[in-house]
Amino acid sequence: MGKHKGAEDMISSISLALVRARKAAAALDGFPGDLPETLEDAYDVQAKSRHAWADRVGGWKVGGVPPAFLSRFDERRLAGPIFAKNIYSAIWNEATSMPVYPGFAAIEGELIFCLGDNEDEDTLHVGVEIATSPLPAINDMGPIAVICDFGNNGGLIVGPEIKDWRSYKPNFFEVVTEIEGKIVGKTEMRDFGEDALLALAFMRDHAKRQGIDLPAGTYISTGAITGVHETVAGAQSVVRFGPLGNLRIQLFPAQPLP
Repeated sequence: MGKHKGAEDMISSISLALVRARKAAAALDGFPGDLPETLEDAYDVQAKSRHAWADRVGGWKVGGVPPAFLSRFDERRLAGPIFAKNIYSAIWNEATSMPVYPGFAAIEGELIFCLGDNEDEDTLHVGVEIATSPLPAINDMGPIAVICDFGNNGGLIVGPEIKDWRSYKPNFFEVVTEIEGKIVGKTEMRDFGEDALLALAFMRDHAKRQGIDLPAGTYISTGAITGVHETVAGAQSVVRFGPLGNLRIQLFPAQPLP
């Protein structure tokens, strides 16, 4: 059974406002209208916006539902599209320039899958997700707002491949995130790959439920390792993955789209 006209109008209105704000590279004063009540409606907003955006989806981010909202929702994770023009391959020892919106911006070090023709051909990489949105308090609003606005994603930096990742047993090392030369997050890598595989399984299940194709070459970003570190346009950052390498990032203001 389809949604009634009031629900469809709400979804269309929210989607239009969020897409317009991103295209204008402009911050919003708040969420455009009332927050949808269900994850289903939020994903309907996301789908409508995804089809309205003039780019193909090259990947998906998986994020966590904040602890404060877990009692309300059954899911522990959420998903959002990453558009192909915003996926960059890191160049060794060079900073990757990434655009961010004036509302919210954050750096997140991640493990990233690149899907193969079958699961045995999936590769794993270190990388960085740029979380950004025209909504200044998007994370405080909770998972409904995050899902509605493309999962609060603005781009992905794909770093070096982790060879033989299924059997990789690293000695102890830390993932460290620095912004403007200051350490803002640090995590010991003791359960390497375990959480990333759970995030990948969630994304595969979510894609089946939503009718989303995950062709070979799709990137799946599996969640922040050291946390979500808020920052602003103009900031420089480095995420250090111990023996796996360092990724450098330079943020700049997103520009309006035609």
